[in-house]
Amino acid sequence: MNKFIKGITYSYNRNIGWQDRTIRTIVGVLAIVGAIYFFKTNLLASILFGVLAIAQLGTVLSARCIICYFAGKCTIDNKEKKVLQAKAIPYENPKN
Repeated sequence: MNKFIKGITYSYNRNIGWQDRTIRTIVGVLAIVGAIYFFKTNLLASILFGVLAIAQLGTVLSARCIICYFAGKCTIDNKEKKVLQAKAIPYENPKN
C-alpha cells in the first residue's frame, strides 16, 4: 500500500509520544475554552476553535497524527518505545 493511501485511510500505527499528547491536550482544552468564550460574539472564531479542539483531542485519543506521518516523524521516545514493545502495541518506526 503506498504511503498516501495508507495515510488517508488512517491505517498507520501510533506516532506521537506522551510529551506531544500532553501539549495537544492543553491546546485542545484551551481551544474548547476559546470556542465557548467566542460562541455568542464571534461564531466563526467559535467554529474554528471547535475544529481545532476536535483535531487536537482526536490525535491525543488515537496517538496518531497524519501530518507527522507524512513528514516521517515519530515523537515516541526510546523509553516509551520499550513499554509499547513489551505490550505488543505497534508504532511507526520512520526510516531516517
